[in-house]
Amino acid sequence: MFGKFEFDYGSLPKYIFVAALIIAVVILNIYFVKSYISSNNEVITDYALRDEDMNPTREAAVAGLFYPSDIYQLQKDIEGYLEMVPPSLNKRPHILIVPHAGYLYSAKVAAHAYQKILPFKNQIKKVFLLGPSHRVFVDGVALSSAGNFKTPLGDIPVNKAINAELSAHAGFAYNDNAHRDEHALEVQLPFLQKTLSKFSIIPMVYGRADPQKIAEVLAPYIDKNDSLLIISADLSHYLDYDTAAEVDAQTAAMVAESRPLDEHRSCGAAGINTAMLLARKFGLKPHLLDITNSGSVTGDMSSVVGYAAWMFSLQPAEEEKLPALEQEVENLNYFAKHNKADLLGIVAKTLERAVAGKHFTPERADYPDVLFNKGASFVTLTKNGELRGCIGSLLPNRAIALDLADNAWQAAMADSRFPPLTPQELKDIKFSISLLTGYERVKYTDENSLLAQIKPGIDGLVIRDGNRQGLFLPSVWKQIPDKKEFIGNLKIKAGLSPSYWSKDMKIYRFRTVEINNAD
Repeated sequence: MFGKFEFDYGSLPKYIFVAALIIAVVILNIYFVKSYISSNNEVITDYALRDEDMNPTREAAVAGLFYPSDIYQLQKDIEGYLEMVPPSLNKRPHILIVPHAGYLYSAKVAAHAYQKILPFKNQIKKVFLLGPSHRVFVDGVALSSAGNFKTPLGDIPVNKAINAELSAHAGFAYNDNAHRDEHALEVQLPFLQKTLSKFSIIPMVYGRADPQKIAEVLAPYIDKNDSLLIISADLSHYLDYDTAAEVDAQTAAMVAESRPLDEHRSCGAAGINTAMLLARKFGLKPHLLDITNSGSVTGDMSSVVGYAAWMFSLQPAEEEKLPALEQEVENLNYFAKHNKADLLGIVAKTLERAVAGKHFTPERADYPDVLFNKGASFVTLTKNGELRGCIGSLLPNRAIALDLADNAWQAAMADSRFPPLTPQELKDIKFSISLLTGYERVKYTDENSLLAQIKPGIDGLVIRDGNRQGLFLPSVWKQIPDKKEFIGNLKIKAGLSPSYWSKDMKIYRFRTVEINNAD
């Protein structure tokens, strides 16, 4: 079928030559592709460092370990910690000492310090962070060459200009290894991101270092309106609970007296000593904000770590202190905010039991211990916007939980102005709780001087004359906004004439914090 194929051996050299030529062309093309086509367009004579080469980012090392790595959980946790701290006078902190353990153990303590800088969030622009090295030996103070420090909440710029100035001092040198895995500074960063607006950091990790030398170098920067120094330090380590509490209390006393600490008292003693040296130089006073240890969190009392927070600020002037009533209002607002659900729940359960012919007594096992602190309260019931009962206590003679339960029952079943509450009415009842401050005597010479001192909508008043007494809560101002009418009606409630006047008549003011189940 097929003809016989005969190979032309005479043409073999020609075939070999053609094949060799093809192979050579292929090799040359490969070389060209590798040398030219795969090369960058730039030439090395145009080389310049990129921003990311000059300003590397220090990545978060302990996110997910010491604090949440999820941005939303982290934000929620920090906001919760800060909300648990009662607000205070806007006294500018220059130095903070804060712990550096995992948030589970020490964040609540740290929040007491960070809450103090919230009023100055737009003023503080430069934050100096000083903490001990836990993983790398450092001789002196280690600076970071990073351009930013990253957390789940974003990047924080490093103040490279100040870093460069610090690096000119003996004992201050760049050492990125000391920063790479260090947690003492990193755990402070999310708190700063939630409490300050726009700021840069100067992160410093120390090892074998002289506090006097550190203080001398940092002094020109700390006495500035836009600067803050944060000292990262824990207290005693691995003592039993009672011993740790005693040692840490001694440490707190030493800080108050500006006496230097030795290393066994604190993981960060050199930093605390630096803070005290700077405080003496600039006339700053230490304020202990909170102190505890890990045993209070874990329940393990055999081996604990101590935590504390301090603020160093200028000595406050006497006139800057809050008047007693205003301070009590702040404290009650804090108490109400963090115990609102339980307080309202006690009243609601009492009303449910009351219309069923029963009483409700709060038990310690069911509520936070703070609800068994003494307090005075009023419980007010309304139905369709109209008063349906109101009973209260003038003085804090019993646990606030018990006071609320009793007043709620009395308002529902024993207010002589109304019949007992029925089960059918319960669904239409709204109630409010008034938590009372203490009382302040109003000193006056005549009716005009009395009226001049009263604050409508704010002051509750008590009037006493002999065995006659009347009380109006601040909420009564909504019905009687005129001062003179308010006093006249209060006299009537006390069984006196609206025009009655006597030098023996005593008037006291108080304030209330209101919470209600309609919020």
